Amino acid sequence: GDEMLKNIFFEVKKKFEAAIGVLRKEKITIDPDDPAAVSHYAKVMKTVREKADLFSESQRIQYTIQTRTQRIPDARTYLETLKEIRIKRGLTDDLGAEAMMSDALDKVEKELKKPLMRNDKKGMALLLAEFE
Repeated sequence: GDEMLKNIFFEVKKKFEAAIGVLRKEKITIDPDDPAAVSHYAKVMKTVREKADLFSESQRIQYTIQTRTQRIPDARTYLETLKEIRIKRGLTDDLGAEAMMSDALDKVEKELKKPLMRNDKKGMALLLAEFE
């Protein structure tokens, strides 16, 4: 256990040092009203994430979705898992997209007269068309 913790510590330290290395070289102006400053800040932070091998928030969410859903065979469980991930991340569904997708899934499953499986290409095409 100690060796594992030591390795984790060194990995985090390496990432931290890589991030600090980039930040020491770059001059950052914090001015939300200056589009050039905002663009430069975004570019520097992207470089920091790349050099330190860190995920952006959207990459972290994408990775979570991929790993948590890869073995889910049916569309309903997939959508429910996406909802759980959204809630755990503190993201809101202001547009009500989840309810609309659930309604679309209900309609497609009613047409198919069975649960929609993710490997059912025809059924998934119907669902995607219904999403549109």
